[in-house]
Amino acid sequence: MSLLLTICALHFVAQLSPGPDIILIAKSSASTTRRNTIHIIAGISLGIVLWVVLTLLGFTVLVEQFPWIQQVLMLIGGLFLAKMGWAMLSGGLRSLKQSSALEDVQAQSSAQKNYFLLGLFTNLSNPKTLIYFSSVFSLALSSSASDYLKAQLAVIIPLQTFLTFVLLMLLLSQPKIKAVYQRSGSYIDILSGALFLIFALWLGYDAIGMF
Repeated sequence: MSLLLTICALHFVAQLSPGPDIILIAKSSASTTRRNTIHIIAGISLGIVLWVVLTLLGFTVLVEQFPWIQQVLMLIGGLFLAKMGWAMLSGGLRSLKQSSALEDVQAQSSAQKNYFLLGLFTNLSNPKTLIYFSSVFSLALSSSASDYLKAQLAVIIPLQTFLTFVLLMLLLSQPKIKAVYQRSGSYIDILSGALFLIFALWLGYDAIGMF
């Protein structure tokens, strides 16, 4: 039980560290409906399920033997984050030039998005998550660890991810915070896009450095 609690505590801290998932949830919480944000969180949680299962099945061992797999995943993930970052950045710059029609445009584009897939692909775009879980789960992956503990992790970690991000959404979707976003949403979008582009460059740089 103590090992399980330790892993959950480490994961909680890691969850709230700055990254694409947090930025996406924060932006969505302040700019769109809670329902849309819940879909994003559900997509992220499914991504966590996939990473956890791959880790527990020993996929990291395969990656260590064939490093090019991680390189390819990082390059693909970097391209996806770069695409999202550019969309946020250019959208924020365009919205600075718009006036009363902005809310209508946002409402129409919001209805066309698949928020679940957006959350899923954002989470899967960072293959370093696999390395993170392999280090956090190192004791749970030892030969002495029981299959029951591994099954617990496969269920509890994604559930913890979902609940923690829902609580974060409830905090960031308060009317006062939404009002702040409406006043400075363009600048927030520009900053979010820039951060996504930085994450993309970071992944790409690391992937190229592995050659």
